[in-house]
Amino acid sequence: MREKKLIRAVSTSVASALLLTAMLVGCNENSVTKKPDVSSDSSQTETAMERKDGERFEAVIVIEGQEETVKYEHVKNDKIGFELDYEYESLIRITESDYERFVSVYDDSKKPSNYLEIAYSSEKAEKTVKTAKSDLSKSYKTVTVESCELEGAGQCQRINVSDAKGSKTPKDSLQTVYIIPLGDGCIVAAAHYTIESAEGFGARFSQIVNTLSIIK
Repeated sequence: MREKKLIRAVSTSVASALLLTAMLVGCNENSVTKKPDVSSDSSQTETAMERKDGERFEAVIVIEGQEETVKYEHVKNDKIGFELDYEYESLIRITESDYERFVSVYDDSKKPSNYLEIAYSSEKAEKTVKTAKSDLSKSYKTVTVESCELEGAGQCQRINVSDAKGSKTPKDSLQTVYIIPLGDGCIVAAAHYTIESAEGFGARFSQIVNTLSIIK
């Protein structure tokens, strides 16, 4: 019994530390440097707002204090009302009528452990935060809400969850949910990953969300 309590305590400490690592590379940090587009004759001064859906290019990001060149694809979804850049070599893009999902290439796309989902909610941001917090509290013991500022989307609310409870949610699962206000509702960006992959996918999802811009 004592050994089990110790394992739970260590797991919770590790989860908290990895969540902090993922968050540090996310909000309000300028760690992405665009390189010339690799799929067109666009100039180096081209901004994300001028890119077309599906356009690919290279960028330098900072992960765990180290610069890394990655290959991005631009996403522009007029129906949901956002655009962002995602790593197409690490993630598979799945577009549905009411959401965009970016799933790890190593996961089962039907039952992924590591993925980022972007959707629109007709509820105001404040109400969505309360609803999301209440729903997540049913599956996780630790649910925290804080203000955040994204480079592309501005002020939003971020919910961090860990320490899953019950048998339906895997014990090692983590979530970071960004709720970004719109005039007629909000954008919800939910990153799902595991304790083991927090320094990898958790950090990368934070980078991707930080490129998100509202176009509605």
